[in-house]
Amino acid sequence: MTAITLLIRELYDLSDAFWHNEFNFARSLQYYHTKHRLRLFWFYCREHWLRQYTSLSGYNAIKSMQHAAATDIDFAAIEASTSYQAIEHFDHQQADSLSDIEIVNGMDFNASFYEYSDAQPKYSTDEIGQLCEGVSFTFTGKIAINCERFSINFMYKNETRDVALHINPRLPQNYIVRNTKVHDVWGREEVSSALPFLLRRGDRFAIQVFITDVCYMISINGHHFTEYSHRVPYSGVKHLEVKGDVEDVEMQRTIVQSYPQRLKESAARVIEEHLSAEMDEVDANAEEIISIPREWCLISAPAKISDNSSKTCQVSADQGLTLPYYGGITPKSLKEGRCLKIEGRVRLLPHSFYINLQQGQNIWPHPVIAFHLNPRFSQTSSGAIGKAVVCRNAWYDGSWAQEERSELDTNLRPGRTFCLAIVCSKDSFEVYVNHKFITEFKFHVKPDIVDTVYIQGDVKLWNVSLEPNPMIKGKNVRIYHNPIYTEEY
Repeated sequence: MTAITLLIRELYDLSDAFWHNEFNFARSLQYYHTKHRLRLFWFYCREHWLRQYTSLSGYNAIKSMQHAAATDIDFAAIEASTSYQAIEHFDHQQADSLSDIEIVNGMDFNASFYEYSDAQPKYSTDEIGQLCEGVSFTFTGKIAINCERFSINFMYKNETRDVALHINPRLPQNYIVRNTKVHDVWGREEVSSALPFLLRRGDRFAIQVFITDVCYMISINGHHFTEYSHRVPYSGVKHLEVKGDVEDVEMQRTIVQSYPQRLKESAARVIEEHLSAEMDEVDANAEEIISIPREWCLISAPAKISDNSSKTCQVSADQGLTLPYYGGITPKSLKEGRCLKIEGRVRLLPHSFYINLQQGQNIWPHPVIAFHLNPRFSQTSSGAIGKAVVCRNAWYDGSWAQEERSELDTNLRPGRTFCLAIVCSKDSFEVYVNHKFITEFKFHVKPDIVDTVYIQGDVKLWNVSLEPNPMIKGKNVRIYHNPIYTEEY
């Protein structure tokens, strides 16, 4: 009966593979083999989690599970219990992996990317101490001038040398792979990140791996790069190694109170505060001053070489501020009558970007965020250029508040410059784009807790500054004022 069930399952998997790949033979076989590899991978991972569960549950649980074959123990009930939430989280990972299999080509899984001609690691240690939330490992070294790839591995010391976390920068491809290996079976690669690829041949590097109960957090040269959920328990990691085209590798283990470890190149910039004219009044027809240089704003084809010149027109060499952007302001300086002005350009094919007005620049523990502004261009229901789903929220007391979202004509156009102002009114943050009121967000926490501005996403930044929102001469309103609550004048 079992053989018939397995045969039916195999036939179903084969037919599913051909259906998903429009009966392309090579791609269908790759899909089929990939699905089987991932299913086997998650089966081995589950064994690790159940093994940890039994070790934490005491002698009675171990004895009971040893006799599981002869009893009616309900493993589903055990795994769904509140005493072991990791399995439930693990099951979601497994379902996501098997429901969205991407086949790039018809080749077999190429595990050669995980092997090295030089089998000797450049760094190796068993002295890693006990692992718990708050433990951080920082790897430093120099990338070889001819570097193709290197890896950092958090390993078990079992017979199969399982790898709980594999960090694998691949310089020709300009991305960093994260993966796990169990019983010589690799799981699904993770490669995405909002952070640009920051590693260069011949340069030094600093990669921090910070452990939480939910995931590993990874930073590159002081910038948070990504999170990687635990696929197998981190408590089993007993060995660290670094392999590949790197030199002078060192590792520092510390117990930290915050993450990431900031370096000189990742420290927060000082935001300019133009508050000297705060008490001045301005004329009603005063125009907003935008400092973005014209040559930086324009996107055009390269200039053609003229008959009388051998040189092309050169645009400004200043490319603005780098992302992710952290800017610091004086504590308690964000208050009613002031605004944060952000000048930049939307990228040509924007998905989204966000601006956080927050307390501190840590990723962990999670900072208090007084205002989270997140325009999402890809989620618009209509095709109108400039429309976006604008999400607003705040993080405090350990969780997000109720999200507010609206589909709005933001006046943010792909490839075009913008001047975005976040204005502190009496009881809310008000958002203006090119002097046009867009939306508001009522205070959940006082704005004077804000000391850091964090910006990330599909924009190029030119300048960020803190400025007054002056009163208009003869009027009881400011330059930026919400037309909904203000009488026409």
